[in-house]
Parts: sequence; structure tokens; C-alpha cells
Amino acid sequence: MRAMKYRRSAFSSSATLRGFTLPEVMLALSVGSMVMLSAAKTYPLLRQQSQDMGQRFRLDQLLRQTALMIEKDIKRAGFCQGDDCQGEALKIGNVAGEAANSCLIVAYDLNRNGHWEGSGHPESDYFGFRLRQQALEVQRGVTQCQGNGWEKLLDPEEVIVSAFTLLPLSASKPGGLISLTIEAQWTRRPAIHRRIERIISGLNP
Repeated sequence: MRAMKYRRSAFSSSATLRGFTLPEVMLALSVGSMVMLSAAKTYPLLRQQSQDMGQRFRLDQLLRQTALMIEKDIKRAGFCQGDDCQGEALKIGNVAGEAANSCLIVAYDLNRNGHWEGSGHPESDYFGFRLRQQALEVQRGVTQCQGNGWEKLLDPEEVIVSAFTLLPLSASKPGGLISLTIEAQWTRRPAIHRRIERIISGLNP
């Protein structure tokens, strides 16, 4: 009797358990499909936004590092260990055909020998930065913005430099305030661009 009661109660309990009805299954499938479709549409957008943010950050860091290097040279301009440093310590100009104030020439006593080695010296104390054909170029041993032999500071296949400007805010001499602006964009993604602006105070008046 006990066994029969147990089997009867188990049978009655299982009889009360019901599966999903067809409308419920269809509703669940519809909701699941909507969720999957929404995720499929949203994921590429989120992925693209993440890539854009990463490339903006990378370009920003690249320009800030470049600006910091130029800033260090501006701050050193005019330094001389002795009294025999002859020449112009800081000069702003431009290459023919380029925007005004897009070239910088600085001189400082790098080897601390009391004078500035000229353009023909292998350890010249003159350093130049210039904008030319949407590229930022650098060269050691130059006393003017023209000429050949300059090296590209940033790879033009990766970065296009649209602006490189140096504006004296107080006096065009070492020790004065200079506004430095660098604006660039990715070559293959022009929509991603950054602009860096810095106010630099020369160290050696």
C-alpha cells in the first residue's frame, strides 16, 4: 500500500508539471532573436568607437612627445658654458612655399666647450625643426631653414602634419614666451586628427 501511495503521489506530481506551450516557445525565440540582432548591430559600432578612441590617444601621445622634444630644445636655446658663443640662438622662419613661422633653428652649447659649433662641424650645436610638404623634419648642424638633408621626424605614411607654428608672445629671443602648435592626422584616417598647443618659456635669456 505504501509503495502504491508513493507511486500514485509521484505520478500526480509529475502530471502537474507542464512544458512550454508553442506560443511561449515562439515568444522566447522572437525575444532571443531581437537580442541577438541588436547585439550584432551594436558590436561593430562599439568596436569602431573603441578603435577611434585608441587611435586618437595614440596620435595625441605621439604629438605630445614631439612637442616635448622641441620644447626642451627651445628651453636650452642660448645656453653657453663661457662667453664665446657667437651667433643667433633662436630663429623662427619658414621654408619657401610653406606657412610663416613654421621653422625653428636653435643653438646651445651641448658639449659645454664655451662656444657654439657651426654648421660644418660634426658636433654642431645648431638644431633645426621645420614643416615641409606636410611632414615635420629635423636636422642637426643647420643655421637656416632652407636646404636638403633634413630627416622626417614622423613617418608621412602614418602621420600628416597639417600645421607646425611657432609664435613669439613676448620677444623673439631666448627667454621669451613662444607658442608652439602642432596639428596632425592619420594618413589613412584623416577624420582622426589632434592639435597640440604649448606655451614655452625659454630658459636662457
